[in-house]
Amino acid sequence: MKRNGFGQTTIEAEITRATDAAVLVDLDDQEIWIPRSVCLEGDTLDVGDTDLIVADWWLEQEGLL
Repeated sequence: MKRNGFGQTTIEAEITRATDAAVLVDLDDQEIWIPRSVCLEGDTLDVGDTDLIVADWWLEQEGLL
């Protein structure tokens, strides 16, 4: 993960599944569902995409940051 400032962090992981509400990534050998609403350009994310930009507040809430 790389903090970008502006309350956002880039997660270097590939999306393996996607629904209308969230995307599933494999991060450090953990499968994690990330709501599209906390991702920059979340409505355009799809399976195979990498380098998700996620809100810091959500990562902190989930204990990932």
